[in-house]
Amino acid sequence: MHMVRIRINKATMMRGIFIKIFLNLLPALLLFNYLKSTAIAASDEDLRTLGMFYEASDLVVSATRNPIPISQSAENITVITAAEIEMMGAHTLADVLSNIPGVNIDDRGSVGTYSSITMQGSSYSQVLVMLDGVRLNDYATSVPDIVALPVQNIERIEIVKGPASSSWGSALGGVVNIVTKDPNEDRKYGGLLSASIGEKLTRDAQGEASGNIDGLGYYLFAGHLASDGLSPHTGIESNNLFGKLRWDLPEGGNLLFTVNYNRDSRQDGQSDVDNLNADTKFHQFLATLSFNYPLSDHADLDLSFRTTSRLTDSIAHTLSTGDLSQDLKYHEYTYGGSAKFSWRGGINNLAAGVDFDHIESDTDPNSGFDFNHITLHSDKWGGFLNDTLLFKDLAISPGIRYDRMNPVGDFFSPSLGIAWNPTAKITLRSYVGYGYSLPIIQPGQPQEKVLTFQAGVETTQIPFVWFKTTFFRNQLSDVENFNTGLLENELKQGVEVEVKSLPIFYTSVSAGYTFIDITNRDTGEIIKNMPRNLVKLGLHYNDDRYSFRGALLGRYVDWNATPDANARYSAVIWDLNLAKKVFTVHDTAMELFFNAHNLFNGAQYPDGEFKNALRWVEGGIRFNF
Repeated sequence: MHMVRIRINKATMMRGIFIKIFLNLLPALLLFNYLKSTAIAASDEDLRTLGMFYEASDLVVSATRNPIPISQSAENITVITAAEIEMMGAHTLADVLSNIPGVNIDDRGSVGTYSSITMQGSSYSQVLVMLDGVRLNDYATSVPDIVALPVQNIERIEIVKGPASSSWGSALGGVVNIVTKDPNEDRKYGGLLSASIGEKLTRDAQGEASGNIDGLGYYLFAGHLASDGLSPHTGIESNNLFGKLRWDLPEGGNLLFTVNYNRDSRQDGQSDVDNLNADTKFHQFLATLSFNYPLSDHADLDLSFRTTSRLTDSIAHTLSTGDLSQDLKYHEYTYGGSAKFSWRGGINNLAAGVDFDHIESDTDPNSGFDFNHITLHSDKWGGFLNDTLLFKDLAISPGIRYDRMNPVGDFFSPSLGIAWNPTAKITLRSYVGYGYSLPIIQPGQPQEKVLTFQAGVETTQIPFVWFKTTFFRNQLSDVENFNTGLLENELKQGVEVEVKSLPIFYTSVSAGYTFIDITNRDTGEIIKNMPRNLVKLGLHYNDDRYSFRGALLGRYVDWNATPDANARYSAVIWDLNLAKKVFTVHDTAMELFFNAHNLFNGAQYPDGEFKNALRWVEGGIRFNF
């Protein structure tokens, strides 16, 4: 069991000054960017309207479980591509998500150490993380292990910010859907080799191979990440394997098989106050078999089967003596499947289907815990119906889902979304829905519920600038207070703003700001258990003439911490990532890269016992063939 202790503090004066400076400088930055751009002849490609950061043909599946253009989606969705991930200098999924506006990652002091995720003020257990649509959250705590996942095999990440229960069930806080790379259909073989080394013997070696041989496509990945730890007791050794095989059937459709294996051994920090250090051994196996068949020009049938196995051994030792203090083993085994019917015709883009999962778990507290051995056998059923009705420039997306799980009960999750494009440069969105979360599975335990409302606008009306803002209001009920054990009603509301520019002299900027107000609806008190202000900044450079790329990325979190936590968060954490392609011969290229993390040695942590890593650097080489 992870030692997770969150203590909170009032916002410092420096934090407030920074936020004000950022908000005051943002209009000037946009004006400067506009004036500079008007003096430069932009290419046709640079003059794209709302699609300038994604192609009009780009589709997302995580909102309605059916591919639709982003401009027709009513939800607040962010898509991160493989190219963007590469320029972040990321090693794990946690590294990527820490740079996304509206998303917060609890950094525990080193690469690959335990991290948790929140969106729009959600708790750690309320965000659903999936790998190609398969749940990665365990059923004991509902907290996903986001540092156990490498990023080289990721094609893109679709992030739905806000409840998405009408499509996926238990997803009160949002969805992170990892879409892995497909086999390369254009050649028989190809791939990548990459290796890096940094301070404290932090090293990352990765390899992938992809191609198509006589209609059988393959993608294979292997990775090894290790470090002696950038702060006390934060070492890690992680090994990852992933494979995907796709066979195109002679009469249409395809069969797809994937397998994923993670094996981690990591140190999760130490607590001087509790006189403990924590270690975790983590094994995860996931396999899927999918069948897609086109029934007609307008209809598809998708069948999928899945199985997962997770084994976690969480150990804590007494610092002063080294004696074993706590030992908790958790094993979870699941199997299940989904059937989905899709229809695209007339004004409809419809997805209807059922999900089934059988869960078997075993929690064995060998020492240091005041509860007995727990076993769980449960079946979870779900049925969903989602549609996108397109009327010229107006897309209406009704959705409904029913879930039943033994022994917790049943859940009904309706939603309605509207996306309107009055001009080619503007998309207006609104969304209302009812959702739930499954943080604890036991008889008689009320599950968290939410009524959500979101509204926003996305536009390129300002020349050469993309702007997006979303207002959200999430009204929660039956939320357990882990300090008192009581159920509370909460209101989580705020606003998210994102801005990006087109390149000027191969340079572009990006910025994101999120304000979150969380209150107890029963008492009116501000809940200080989650971040209140989030700022994400980026300066991006890409010069194809010299095959040189770079990014300077900054992030700031107002942890809203109490004085006794000894928190610090007045600094912005900056990461510098540089890459230079040194030669290209036919389909083979070699690239050198350099990453400097926490460039200015900033301190940003909610708990003085689990400090973020100070400045560290790494360099590496990457071969594409």
